Amino acid sequence: MKKLNITIFFILGMIISEGVSAQSVTPEVKELQAGKEYNKAQVQTFPDFGYQDANSPELKKIREKYNLDAVAGAGTDVERAKHLLKWFHNEVPHNDDLNIDPLNAISIIDSYREKKQNHGCYPLSIAMNEIFLAMGYKSRSVICFSGHYPDSDGGHVINSVFIPSLKKWIYMDPQDNAYVSDENNNLLSIAEVRERLISGLPLKLNEDANYHHVPTNIKDYLYTFMAKNLYRLICPLQSEFNSQTITSGKTMLYVELLPVGSKDPVIDKFETRVDEKKNVKIINYHTNNSELFWKIPG
Repeated sequence: MKKLNITIFFILGMIISEGVSAQSVTPEVKELQAGKEYNKAQVQTFPDFGYQDANSPELKKIREKYNLDAVAGAGTDVERAKHLLKWFHNEVPHNDDLNIDPLNAISIIDSYREKKQNHGCYPLSIAMNEIFLAMGYKSRSVICFSGHYPDSDGGHVINSVFIPSLKKWIYMDPQDNAYVSDENNNLLSIAEVRERLISGLPLKLNEDANYHHVPTNIKDYLYTFMAKNLYRLICPLQSEFNSQTITSGKTMLYVELLPVGSKDPVIDKFETRVDEKKNVKIINYHTNNSELFWKIPG
């Protein structure tokens, strides 16, 4: 990437399956370790996250158009999520390009099928999110930035998917068909990946993680690239079809998780920015409370 296309974020302000040893401490990991912890006692200052129902007409269309029931198969909720991830990863490979309009799963998939239109990690995450929602999962796009505020310094966008049988969120990245496990092969959430990078505990990538058919190098991917970009985490407040398409008069809401003492604005306040050219209002809430940010969906 491995530069992030930041159309909207400017407005917002080979060792694949083996875990890297705890001694593999990169400069990016050290920088993440130097940050302060979250404040889990902080009260909630933002609205609850929302997730569109799979029976909505837009999501039903995605499910039927791409025959997602057959793609997911009849396995467990974990297996089905992995199948959906792998299918979409192969369906629309990553290459950075300008974002398309509208920005939703149908336009993203069809533009590649019909025109070989390239897509960066941001559109890939949006489409992946809508695919998960269409199949009944609670899911989010998660925008990951470094601590070099206000410079986005690249960044990455991945997905967080709630797995009912595990009663937890798990990390999934459609760009690399990647998910992360601990030394006992337990799937990890984005929060757990971040915590293990800081504490030096083992991390493993799935064996079929890859970028354009080249196996994903775990040290480059997790201990350098993602370690740099797991400082600021931002999610759209409403996880739904077409939520990230910019239209005149639209208000777009986000919640940003930051460690205590970050350089962003005062945590219990929210930013309101207006793109007058596009007539779009951006509201970005801030929190230091990771438990509220990653609250289990109802």
